[in-house]
Amino acid sequence: MEEKINLLIYEKEIKLNQILKEQIYKLKIDKIYEITNEKKLLETLEAIKVNILILNLNELNKNLKNIIENYKLNKRIINIVGYYNKNNSCLRIKEKNVILIEKPFKIIYLVNELEKLLDSKFFNKSNILLMNHLKFLPYEKVLVNLKTRKKEHLTEKENKLLFYLYNNKNIEITKNDLLNAIWGVSESINTHTLETHMYRLKQKFHKIEPKLSLILLNQNGLYGMSLEASVL
Repeated sequence: MEEKINLLIYEKEIKLNQILKEQIYKLKIDKIYEITNEKKLLETLEAIKVNILILNLNELNKNLKNIIENYKLNKRIINIVGYYNKNNSCLRIKEKNVILIEKPFKIIYLVNELEKLLDSKFFNKSNILLMNHLKFLPYEKVLVNLKTRKKEHLTEKENKLLFYLYNNKNIEITKNDLLNAIWGVSESINTHTLETHMYRLKQKFHKIEPKLSLILLNQNGLYGMSLEASVL
């Protein structure tokens, strides 16, 4: 049975807490907890296993830092994403599986870091069935036709692109969304990287199943993912 993913946001500023949740909700996370005070944080950490803890490191006192490190040592917390002020001598948690983000930062950057975690070996041991006979193995970076047993290996960027499109298949995505999510750049940069990777991804789908077309761009210039039977 696949483990459920619990994400906990510890941010005392209510408005920022809500913004973080709004930007994170579309990711493949089973439960998001919003915590604004230390007492509630400790109660929640005691009650559940937290796969990802997001918190403002500037708000950690020495006692709370030691408690969190102890929970992490005992595997009650798996990954920590912490942000901090550059000119603030905040306490930093120095362990593995800790991502440090310096303020100020764009929320999309934090979301991208979360997507990398969700695209990691820890979170993605399962495979994705795109159609009855077409399987996507994100951890192995492979597309498989279950009928013919044909396989196509994906590059890291192709894999991330397909995984992002699949997880957002019900949302219309802009070019800027994809460039930020996969490459960390904006559309102001003159690049054909996205179009090139989309073309190669379509070709790999075609190689394992010639009767299907991978549709990634709609008539309004927005991106999404759908598989349709080719007209012969």
